[in-house]
Amino acid sequence: MRNLILILSLIFAAAASTWSQDSPFTKKEIQFNDSLESSYSFFVSGHFYGGSDNKTGYPVNSILGNVNYLNSSNAKMLVCLGDLFKDVKNDHSYYQRSLFSSLELPLFNAVGNHDLTDDYYQKNFGETYYSFEIDNDIHLVLDTELDDGNITTEQIQLLTDALNKAKDKSISNVFIYAHRTIWKDALPELEPIFKDNTQSIGGNNFESEVLPILNDLKKVTNVYMFAGSMGGAAPASFFYHQKGGITYMATAVRGLKRDAILKIKSTKGKLTFETVSLTGQDLLSIEDYNLDYWTSHSADESFNWRLLPLYLKTILLHYVFWIGIFTCLFFVLSIRFFKKWRAKRKAA
Repeated sequence: MRNLILILSLIFAAAASTWSQDSPFTKKEIQFNDSLESSYSFFVSGHFYGGSDNKTGYPVNSILGNVNYLNSSNAKMLVCLGDLFKDVKNDHSYYQRSLFSSLELPLFNAVGNHDLTDDYYQKNFGETYYSFEIDNDIHLVLDTELDDGNITTEQIQLLTDALNKAKDKSISNVFIYAHRTIWKDALPELEPIFKDNTQSIGGNNFESEVLPILNDLKKVTNVYMFAGSMGGAAPASFFYHQKGGITYMATAVRGLKRDAILKIKSTKGKLTFETVSLTGQDLLSIEDYNLDYWTSHSADESFNWRLLPLYLKTILLHYVFWIGIFTCLFFVLSIRFFKKWRAKRKAA
């Protein structure tokens, strides 16, 4: 009997020491046994559908072309910072065929506006905000589309829970993943950048409700906030900024030569960051893609004149263009009719 109890105790102890989390996309599971490993690594990027000119329904080519690299990296997971899909309903099967079925890493996503159509995402992939732990790090995924960038009561509770855990036990780092740069308006020095990315129409509650929790959290652990909405005018695939003891980062791919992904390694709570080009380009360290870099460099999306016929064809065949044309024509004709009518009345 004693031997049976001992065996059961060992089984439960082993189970307790191994944490797991399933990816709703690749169906792969993170398994981290802290008794065997002292470090782990993972990838972070965003906007996996690339640029607006990607009409294939498939993920961006720079991601698909590096699946073998990702699989051979020994990383524990891949985190997408939103806009995983361009059109979640129409593209889901293409992603399953080309990416989800071949990617051997657990994939998680902080939803962006393109990921949400009705409740299709929730029905197929589950909750849009949640948290989990690996080793002594907390990973927290937020939904910044739920209330136009405001962090709702249940998500505030996730942040509060992270704060309480960090106070009660040894938490080395808290990683917070979101699509929108909801922290931009609380940092006045960032006003010149991120002008064409997804922003809240009437502001958000980051400064009033989220930042106070983060300010308490930074007193007991390291806090890193990530965003994946960088806009098309970004001069690089990375942005890095530190203020008040909190580190803010943004990263995304656009189907351009500059496409890159961030690799993070956590070794007993100590972090190292590696910028990894997806196209073989030379890159700076993540810290070098700071505010000075962004204000002194312009976007690398130079106009390709050879694609002008394609651009014109795309515009002329889009229904929005013709709605605009007929709307303008209607107003012009209406004004001309009104002027003639008024002139006749005066003549009479």
